Amino acid sequence: MNFFDTNLVSCRPLSNLADLLKWSSTTAQKYSVSSLNSVYYSIDDQKPKFLVCHDMKNNYLGDKFFQGSNSSTEYSFYHWNFIDTFIYFSHHFITIPTESWINAAHENNCRILGTIITEFENGEKLCNQIFQNLDTIIDKLVEITCHYGFDGWLINIENKINQMEKLEYFVQNLRQKLKKCNDKLYQIIWYDSVIDSGELKWQNELNCSNEKFFHNSDGIFLNYTWKDHNLKNSVEMAKERFRDVFVGIDVFGRGCYGNGGFNTSQAMQKIHNTDLSYALFAPGWIHECNDETQYYENSQKFWSLLQKFTQKRTIRHLPILSSFSHASGKKFFIQGQKLTNSWNNLNLQSLIPLVDNSYWDFDDGFFGANCLVLEAGTNSLFDLDLVVDSTKVFIFELIFKTDAVLNILMDGEGFTDVKLDSNTDNNQLIILKKFEKRIHSWKSMKFIFKFKNDLKLKNIKFSTDNCLKLGLFRFFQEQDEINKTKKIKLNPFEMDYSVMKMEKNAYLLVKIYLSKVSCKFYSVFLNRKLGINSSKNDNLCYIGSSKKEQFNFCLKLNKNIFIDHTNESKNDVLKFSVIIHEMDKMMDNLVNNEKIFSDSNSTHDLNFDFPLLKLHDSSKLNFLDQIVYDLEFFNTFSK
Repeated sequence: MNFFDTNLVSCRPLSNLADLLKWSSTTAQKYSVSSLNSVYYSIDDQKPKFLVCHDMKNNYLGDKFFQGSNSSTEYSFYHWNFIDTFIYFSHHFITIPTESWINAAHENNCRILGTIITEFENGEKLCNQIFQNLDTIIDKLVEITCHYGFDGWLINIENKINQMEKLEYFVQNLRQKLKKCNDKLYQIIWYDSVIDSGELKWQNELNCSNEKFFHNSDGIFLNYTWKDHNLKNSVEMAKERFRDVFVGIDVFGRGCYGNGGFNTSQAMQKIHNTDLSYALFAPGWIHECNDETQYYENSQKFWSLLQKFTQKRTIRHLPILSSFSHASGKKFFIQGQKLTNSWNNLNLQSLIPLVDNSYWDFDDGFFGANCLVLEAGTNSLFDLDLVVDSTKVFIFELIFKTDAVLNILMDGEGFTDVKLDSNTDNNQLIILKKFEKRIHSWKSMKFIFKFKNDLKLKNIKFSTDNCLKLGLFRFFQEQDEINKTKKIKLNPFEMDYSVMKMEKNAYLLVKIYLSKVSCKFYSVFLNRKLGINSSKNDNLCYIGSSKKEQFNFCLKLNKNIFIDHTNESKNDVLKFSVIIHEMDKMMDNLVNNEKIFSDSNSTHDLNFDFPLLKLHDSSKLNFLDQIVYDLEFFNTFSK
């Protein structure tokens, strides 16, 4: 049998009808994803909506691995605050978004949809098979949506249809059954492809040939080769639902107005003039067709050209929590201490603000990949529409660096620039306590306060005469902090391992079993030096993060390690330690402990020994060649 079950290693699509029919929630891997609070952000119905469809090399790349990878240049998306819906797209029959993309989207309070696609002659045959068992297939798709925790589907039928009434039944009933589960959450988007005659005939507009599917869905995604008259016709046909018409823009420029790329704004301008909504296809072009080492610079250039057509969504509910971390970096920071190099894990992407006059610093950070640097002046992170209760106690904490005086200011209905400071009298705030301390090279400023009146809070601003580095932002009601996580109960015997040799290299495959995981996530660190105290950060190497009860990892060992199958060698046995650190839901233990690995309630130091592995030279402390993240590679080998 395989040591690593692929279902426990990576996410995967369903490529055919047989796979869909045999899929079962009792045997399928359960994702560990956060739920989407569909009312967290307010949407202005008077402005266009924005949908992004992510198609990159047919997807399921490094993003498919549950625990991440060691590629610091893997694609990630961070302009969440500009968009309302994110579609994970591939040309597989049933594209299920990966766990990491669902977590990244939901952390940034954005819907994420999977894709149902049929294409060409095989697609026509597949649709005929689907129509023979419609209700069973609809129920399967609803079950899959709920099981994995994403928010609906893009339906893309790009082939001839012989039984149109059954396709209409499929779309209508899939939507109805999802809405019964959660009317405010789930969405079905129809792609402009098949028309009411059953022909595959892209319309590039909403008209009488495709309006049935529009009425049976939450919106239509128009094809990309539209002209001005197509947009005008769509507005007239949609009537009051014109915001549900998403006009397609292909960033690769295939037949699209403006030819895509950095000229995508030209198509956006055309759509903006009609007040229809936007559907941006394949913004991964920024990464795929340009220098990937310049991704953030190119991404900033691309989105800055679109920004005037977008709106930042307004936060209406607490808590607000951000470490400002992207999903990958060349360094990994915890409490500002660098532990390792290159990593990638979308599960760790933070709530990301989009701020003018700012930039990302990947050479410094408090937790994760980076920090956010605000240039001198007055800047705000998030647009707010928070109704605050004067009877409640609130906590605001900021982890930061600056050489200048920092003023924290609040705006609300009827007031501006109210200073959050215990030494300042004002008519809006009652400061109960103020705390300041150092966490290594970072400074923490924490306020416990009340509002004197019920009001609407609109903004929190930061004013300095010099650059301000932001490492952590927390704003919540006092009762949110009470929700402490329970200690992970580890049984030291709940570990299994396997050793194998390939091409003269020794590999160590390890499974760690955890129980009652209730934290935001836990992270696993390896002490890469033998016999050295693992509390020394220079020796710690970040392996990955997860919320699952099983954590898998593989180490490619260096030439100092050999496999002693007979166990006859008198050489020293390989022994090393692993640290598991859990992060509570408000990241409270990250700021309350001066040394991150000193809290016994959230840190677990495990010592492992492997009798089959011996050291050639015990005086050499290094044993690790590299961490292997593509664990699917080992499914071809037996334990």
